[in-house]
Amino acid sequence: MTDPTLPGGPDDDRTLPLGPSAAARGDDEVGAVFGPYRLVKRIGQGGMGDVFEAEQSEPIRRRVALKVIKQGMDTRAVVARFDAERQALALMDHPCIAKVYDAGATDRGRPYFVMEYVEGEPINDYCNWRKLPTRARLELFVRVCEGVQHAHQKAVIHRDLKPSNILVAEVDGRPVPKIIDFGVAKATTQRLTEMTMFTEMGQLIGTPEYMSPEQAAGGDDDIDTRTDVYALGVVLYELLAGALPFESGELRKAGYDAIRRLIIEKTPSRPSTRFSSLGGQATAVALAHGTAPQRLRSELRGDLDWITMKALEKDRDRRYETANGLAADVRRHLKNEPVTAGPPSTSYRLGKLVRRNRGAVATGSALVLMLAVLAVSMSVQAGRLARERDRTAVQAAKAEKTTEFLQSMLGGISPATARGRDTKLLEEILLNTDRRTRTELAGQPEVEAAIRGTLGQTYTAIGKFPEALANLQVADSLQSALLGADAAATLTTRRSLGNALHLAGRHPEAEAQLRAVIAAAQAARGPDDAVALRAMVDLSDLFIRTGKLKESLELGEAAVAAYGRRAGAARQEAPQDAPQDALRAKVALAFALANAERYARADTLLNEAIAGYVAAFGADHPLALNARGTLAIIQQYTQQPEAALKTFEEVIADATRVYGADHPETIKARSNLAFLYIKLGRLDEAEATHRELVAATTRIYGADNAETIVSRQNLGNTLLAQGRHAEAEAYLDDLLVTCRRVLGPDHRRTLAVMGLLASLYDQQRRFPEAAAMLGRIARDSEGNLGETHAVVVINYYNWAAKLQDMGDNRAAEPVYRSALDKHQRGDGTDKPYVAAILNGLGRAVAANGKATSGDAAAADSLLASGLAMRERMFGPVHAEVAYSLATIGEVLHLRGDHQGAVTRLRACVAMRDSLMAPDDWMLASTRSELARCLVETGKNTEAIPLLESAIKGLEPHDFTADLAKEARTLLARARRG
Repeated sequence: MTDPTLPGGPDDDRTLPLGPSAAARGDDEVGAVFGPYRLVKRIGQGGMGDVFEAEQSEPIRRRVALKVIKQGMDTRAVVARFDAERQALALMDHPCIAKVYDAGATDRGRPYFVMEYVEGEPINDYCNWRKLPTRARLELFVRVCEGVQHAHQKAVIHRDLKPSNILVAEVDGRPVPKIIDFGVAKATTQRLTEMTMFTEMGQLIGTPEYMSPEQAAGGDDDIDTRTDVYALGVVLYELLAGALPFESGELRKAGYDAIRRLIIEKTPSRPSTRFSSLGGQATAVALAHGTAPQRLRSELRGDLDWITMKALEKDRDRRYETANGLAADVRRHLKNEPVTAGPPSTSYRLGKLVRRNRGAVATGSALVLMLAVLAVSMSVQAGRLARERDRTAVQAAKAEKTTEFLQSMLGGISPATARGRDTKLLEEILLNTDRRTRTELAGQPEVEAAIRGTLGQTYTAIGKFPEALANLQVADSLQSALLGADAAATLTTRRSLGNALHLAGRHPEAEAQLRAVIAAAQAARGPDDAVALRAMVDLSDLFIRTGKLKESLELGEAAVAAYGRRAGAARQEAPQDAPQDALRAKVALAFALANAERYARADTLLNEAIAGYVAAFGADHPLALNARGTLAIIQQYTQQPEAALKTFEEVIADATRVYGADHPETIKARSNLAFLYIKLGRLDEAEATHRELVAATTRIYGADNAETIVSRQNLGNTLLAQGRHAEAEAYLDDLLVTCRRVLGPDHRRTLAVMGLLASLYDQQRRFPEAAAMLGRIARDSEGNLGETHAVVVINYYNWAAKLQDMGDNRAAEPVYRSALDKHQRGDGTDKPYVAAILNGLGRAVAANGKATSGDAAAADSLLASGLAMRERMFGPVHAEVAYSLATIGEVLHLRGDHQGAVTRLRACVAMRDSLMAPDDWMLASTRSELARCLVETGKNTEAIPLLESAIKGLEPHDFTADLAKEARTLLARARRG
């Protein structure tokens, strides 16, 4: 039987992809014991961990707080954040920070740490219930600042300071604040974990009410200690005014973007003003301070208003530099000394107003097509053209004329039009611009070149490729004559031309164009030239579409590294850089990494890019849409189907609104959703979607285009999933002819169609044809990917496993050995598919005996290596481990070692019984195999109930009919004794 280690989706860009194995289930609950700790009760739940009160039995007896990863959240990202928390706490030693005592993992592999049990109350509750006056609150607050400062000196930022994370306990009758839960801590100068923490899409790390503007903006790399100063300001505000700067209800009823804008843009009222606005509630707040409303209002005015508002400055450069600085000003107030904080000046308020309005304009102008500010854009472009030639007054005048011209033509275009909500109007405006360019700008090639370039980019963005190519070719000719072939402006236009060719489905021409741009730009201005880097990202994306994964990864890594160098350089080409360039490079690399099954790094890059895009442009910007779509793919391949479904549906709705239904980006998103429908069993929806996409791509690109071939492959896969074998075979045979003619025999799409046919043959029990097709896939895939690539290794495994299923171990053994050799010369590390290869090869060697190169010892060594690898990867109790035990038991049985076989098979049955449903066919098969060994050793009484149970699990399935028949025969023999 084929080792069930390798789930895959035949629609994927790879032939038979490897899906990640599910993690072992965890079940830690109250009463559980691991090590010296027993969980007594759950006392808190956070975004990534559950906190328990626990009893420690040795080396000393004491109450502790123990935090473990939440059930069902054992993802790599959560584990990384948990690990960071554990290490961050270990760095701390301050009376106001909860101490960490121990760390480890549960029997199920769930990390935990043990920390000081704080029997306290949130700081605001403590102050209110005890009616602490303002002075006592401030003194307590200063101690909190001292604890935060200690953390900052240890290079750790809390990033989620709030009253519930600042508990106050009484020690010797005096209040002592304790800061807990560094669950989202981030080291400023010291690497806490091998994996970096990032915000997940649409989820802010932290609590919105206490979140700084820079946190809300999503720039995790740009967070510093002043983020905690802001949160301390919110805590101080609440301690003084009895209310938050922004009401929780107002924040939490808003969506992600609204929360972000509110935090970034809206300035809260001063604490005294906020207190005065509470109406009848103000009396209760004053009573909690042990005073009257008028007295409290007077206390808050002046110093305390200024101190709090300085801590809450939107511009962090205007905040206190450190928590100590904030504490020092509070101390000055308590001593009646002048404070450093003060009311904002008139000039500052005016400048802030101007900057705020300018920021709103900038945000709007960053929308997809940027037509609302095309005049400004063209002025800049024309200015660049002029500077590259000669910076004369004549050129400046021409640039100004560009501005006037485009203002008259395009000044009325709104962001809604630019986003494709009014396509007809937009096309009329573009056509009119084209006509007027021919007449009104005659004799002004610099200006015409700039306008033609922008028209070409705009037509590309709305999917009008003939018009786009025509305008870009004119712009290229004009700029080449004016500026030279290697000028940055000329190469920028040629890059746009390459992208238009890509989106039009003219991939060979696009590749040649982009390669030429990169070579020319690097020759003229060096390897890190901005135009070259943008073209490298474009070409990396094209390579993914054309099946050149290795080249895509190399270009993507080079581009991301180069942007890192540019960002860190003392002198960088700032005029050439745009904020989204480095983010776009990360998205392209993430997509390539996902195709290479390197999901962890892909997820990290994507979440960083999404946070940056959303912060800068909003969630439905084209670049953000692309990143969100890639994230959905990763969610799909990391066993998060519901999350992927939600993300895909949101992306498709936004893409249809932004681009239109026939745009390549919309089609790509719909295709990915349809494949997910197959995985979810929603086959009718998948078929309907794929038929629509085949019609659309044929209409847009033509029948032989690569995009149409992708759509046809997906429809063939859907027919196969529906069990319509005859229809699917005819459809796929025809498609395979097209793939070999158009794409070549070793193209990934050709191999993917062959994989679908192999699956079809297998489903129809045409095993020799299936094995022959799998062998051809394995050999042909080496030409495209290289012989040591993981997908090639997997393809060889699938070929060998099919031969073994057919009973041909002599043919299977050399194929298994070839797969193992390729892996050892390539990646060489523990992988699920390598354990499967070791398992299958051990079976083959045992079956072949000395007839080839194997013997019993060699078989045992291979099988033991496979078992050990699975235990290292998955832990001692896992479905993969059970499969190895079953194989070893089978081999021992065939060798005649019935007692050894019984031992292994008993362990396998017990493990599968704990992991699988009672009627699972694999569990039933193992019970039958164990019963066979028992019957052959005369233990019929024990064998009979095992066989009765096995028959119930095997009979309902056609593919286990032979096994059920054998079990019934064996049961009759056991009953006869």
